[in-house]
Amino acid sequence: MKNNLKKIAIIGAGELGKQILNLISQSEILEFIGFFDDIIPVNTIVENYLVIGTTNEIENSFVNGTIDCLVVGIGYKHLDVRKQMFDRYEKRIPFETIIHRSCYVDPSAKIGRGTVLYPGCVIDKNVNIENNVLINLGVIISHDSKIASHSFISPGVTIAGFSSVGLCCNLGINTTIIDNLNITKYVTTGGGAVVIRDILESGLYVGNPVKRIQ
Repeated sequence: MKNNLKKIAIIGAGELGKQILNLISQSEILEFIGFFDDIIPVNTIVENYLVIGTTNEIENSFVNGTIDCLVVGIGYKHLDVRKQMFDRYEKRIPFETIIHRSCYVDPSAKIGRGTVLYPGCVIDKNVNIENNVLINLGVIISHDSKIASHSFISPGVTIAGFSSVGLCCNLGINTTIIDNLNITKYVTTGGGAVVIRDILESGLYVGNPVKRIQ
C-alpha cells in the first residue's frame, strides 16, 4: 500500500508547516518526505522529520523521484513569499490539495491546487476557491462565493453568498462578510471584523463595521 502513496514535501518548516504535517499524517494517500526551508538549516529535525533541503533543491528532488508533489506551509505574515513559492514551481511540480475528512465540500464547489482545508470547514454550492489558499478551522463559505489565490482565511471566518475575496488577502479570526460583497486584493481584517460594504482599497481593516486603519 505504501508504494502507492504520493510522496509530498512542505515548503516551510515553521509553525504552519507543522500544522499541515499533522493533516498529512491523517491522509490515506500521502506519505510525508520532509521540509524545504531557506532559514532553518538542512538536516534539522522538525516534528521527527528532516529539513531535506533549501527551496533551490526542490526541482532536483522532484526530477530524481524523491518527491511527487508539494504544498506551501508559509503563513499570513509572508503572503508575498507564499505566492512566490507557488508561482516558482507550479508549472513544473504538482501541488497537492489537502482536505481534512471532517470538512463538507459540496460536489459543485471548485478547490484549487495546493489549497489546504483544516477540520470542520463547510464549502457550499458553487464556491470557487483558487490555488494555494489556506482555509483554517471551522470556516464557512456560502454558496457562489470566491476566494482568490494565495489568501489566508483564519479560524471561524464566515463568508455569505455571492461574495468575492481577492488575491493574497488575510481574513482575521471570526471575520464576517455579508452577502454580495467584493473584497479587493491584499486586504487584512482584524479579529471579529464585520464587513458590510465592498472593500475597494488594499489595507488593514478592523471593527464592526470595519474601518481602514492602515
